[in-house]
Amino acid sequence: MQLKSAPYGVCPLTWLSCPPSYLSLLDKIQHRAQRLIRLKAPPDQPSPTMQPLQQRRDVAGLCVIYKTHKQGAPHLTALRQPWAQPHGHTTRAATSRVHQLVVPFARTETFLRSFLPRYTRMWNHLVMQTQLHYTTSLHTFKSAANAWIKQP
Repeated sequence: MQLKSAPYGVCPLTWLSCPPSYLSLLDKIQHRAQRLIRLKAPPDQPSPTMQPLQQRRDVAGLCVIYKTHKQGAPHLTALRQPWAQPHGHTTRAATSRVHQLVVPFARTETFLRSFLPRYTRMWNHLVMQTQLHYTTSLHTFKSAANAWIKQP
């Protein structure tokens, strides 16, 4: 029995800048639901796995950045960040710098947790560590981003 996940949209991103205490309450609800599902599942079937909510938020945020910058979604132009300027000298990270974004300055912790600073930083890490930003389909990007976030 496999639980289908909802399509990645903007819905999980609405909880993004909440205090960690609020997010932990949502995690507790998910753990309780998992426990109930495990108790009600037939003993001969493996228990279903659910993604952690933070992982779902992270993949959804990266997908929005991908749609904004790589697919040019016109309805997301307000979220578009400028591309980072390349270094004047050659470094190991110079090749990935072309695909990085400028991280907006965050004065408060709440704004630091909000969409633009958080996912711009995450996008820059993704660009430095992988080649996912070269993918041509959103589905491929989602699957690979999910695997990238899962790794320790």
